[in-house]
Amino acid sequence: MLSRIPLLTTTWLVTVAVLAALVLTLTPPASAKTAAGFQGAVRSKTNEVRVDRDLAKLGKNACVQKFAARQARRMAKKEKMYHQDLGAVLKGCSLSMAGENVAYGYTSADAVMKGWMGSPGHRANIVKKRYRLLGVGARQSESGTWYLAQVFGRK
Repeated sequence: MLSRIPLLTTTWLVTVAVLAALVLTLTPPASAKTAAGFQGAVRSKTNEVRVDRDLAKLGKNACVQKFAARQARRMAKKEKMYHQDLGAVLKGCSLSMAGENVAYGYTSADAVMKGWMGSPGHRANIVKKRYRLLGVGARQSESGTWYLAQVFGRK
């Protein structure tokens, strides 16, 4: 009878180890995210900042979103942060005003918002009373770096 106890214990431990390995393999790390999820979180955080300052939430607009997503995608492809020509955004989306924030290297919405809010120019875009629209783009480069773009607008 004593010889079966170590065998059962060993079998149980091996089963637990195999199950743990499977769970770790199938569960993405906490830092893993999708572009859509990152974009949505940045949009939410941006509107939280605006509401905290008694400003209107920024609405979604397909055209503004297209320009934000395209800018993030271009930056990720080149692995270089830069601003796009806002004249094309104004004309393409029939806007009366537009602005843009770009960033790279941040891995969470909280972190990028802290960075942008710590910069006078970026913060000014986020809290500008006259803006009514927001597009957010987030794309990961081949090296794993996240590139982000916020495009603000008003019709």
